[in-house]
This record gives sequence, structure tokens and C-alpha cells, in this order.
Amino acid sequence: LTTVDYCRSKQGEGLRSFLHISQKMEDFAQLVAEVTEPAKHGDGAKVREVLRDAKRTHFLWQATQCQQEGIEKCIDTCLAEAGAEQVLKGWAVTSVNEWGVDQERILLLTDKKVYRIKFDFDSKTVQSTKAVALSDILRVEYGSFKAAKTSLTTWVWKKEIEQSQGFRIYTKERDGNKSINEMARQQLAPVLGEAPPVEEFVREYRALNAEDEPWREEVFAQELAAAFMAASILSSVSFDVRPAAMDKEVPGGVFSMFYNSLNLGKYSTKA
Repeated sequence: LTTVDYCRSKQGEGLRSFLHISQKMEDFAQLVAEVTEPAKHGDGAKVREVLRDAKRTHFLWQATQCQQEGIEKCIDTCLAEAGAEQVLKGWAVTSVNEWGVDQERILLLTDKKVYRIKFDFDSKTVQSTKAVALSDILRVEYGSFKAAKTSLTTWVWKKEIEQSQGFRIYTKERDGNKSINEMARQQLAPVLGEAPPVEEFVREYRALNAEDEPWREEVFAQELAAAFMAASILSSVSFDVRPAAMDKEVPGGVFSMFYNSLNLGKYSTKA
């Protein structure tokens, strides 16, 4: 292989990579247009149809039969007042708690709220629910993670962290409990003669079983981004939805990483 041939092969790889990225950007832009245009006219049913993606136009997330039954049960249980909210879509997701632990949850998005639901797929019952009004969302970020530089844990697992993508919802009120990192920062500030840091309240989500099929993560993150854009328009609530390189901390350290590696946060093998 001559130097010229090598350079040409690299140029070919670069061109293919560029075309692949350009195609993905075009696909995402098309999805955003297809959900936001009907949202501007208050057509939640059309938004729901696009997100269902029955013809696999955008290769969006599709529920298994078990997951779909769970989602429908959650809708019946959590949205007691029929017609009060328009359900746009439900997803089986990995929710990351304040310790960095992965938890299997169902996420429901309506034109008024987003619901995070702990669902038992064995007994087919809702175990707990957390609802956040869209008016309480400050912003939404999606994209790749960047290992936090201040953590030994994230340095050790840097490669795994930076190969994954996700979705974060920032809210006005705390969604969960304080992490050990937050408590440490608040306790350390007076000792250093500093004001306590202003903490942001955020909840993180990833595609369920993303460790088995990593390619799904980008599609999942972009799908949720488009869905939340549409929900913002339908609800007449303004919040930013933007791509970002998101710093990843794991407050539970090595214990959380081992917990996640053993899939202990999966509530049921059926999902």
C-alpha cells in the first residue's frame, strides 16, 4: 500500500463519515419538522402518530408486547382523568438516580406532564410515580457524555462513559434526593469560606438495554428531543431543547458502577 493509496483510503473514510453524519442530521431535522409542525396547530394526535412510527420511517423506539402492556397500564393508572392530557408516547427507559445507579422505569410524555414510573412487569402494577409539569422544566439536553475530570471512578470507566449517549431534564424543583457529591459540596463550602454552590436539579435517562445495542442510544436521545420539542409547543411552555456534551459524575462511585454492571436496577427480566 503506497502513501498515495493510504491517503486516498483515508479521504474515502472521511467522506463516508461526513456523509453518514450529514444523513443523520437530515433525518433528525425531518423528524423534528414532522412533530413540531402539527404541534403548532394543536394536533397532538398527529404528533403521537409520527412518534409511533408504525411504518418505521425514522426507526424510532418500539415497545415489545410486554412493554406496551406496561405502558398502557401506566396510562390507565396515572392518567385517571380521561381526556385531561394527550399522551404523546411512552418509553421503557433506564433512569439514572442521584447515586448514578441505573433503574428500569417507564417514561410517559403528555402535552402537560412527564411521568417517571416504577412498574412491576410481573404483577403488572404501578409501584411509584413521579410527575413533573412541563411548565417546571427549565431545559432539556441530549447527546454524548463526557467523563467528569474530578472523579477517579469516571476516569477508570472513561471509555464506557464517553461511548454512551443520553437525555437530561433540568427542572425548577428537585427530582429525587441529594447526591453525596452535592452534600459534600454544601458542607465543604463554609469550611473554605465560600458560599454554597447553586445546584441544578436534573434527571438523566438512557435507552433501556443500551449496553446490548449501543447504536440505539443516539436514536433514542434524538427521538426524546423531538418529542419534548413538540410537547413544549403543544403546552405553550417555553424551554430549550439542545444538544450538549454532558459531564458525567457517578456519586456512588465504584459501587454504583458494579451495581449497574450486574443489571441489578432491572426490575424484571420480562422488560
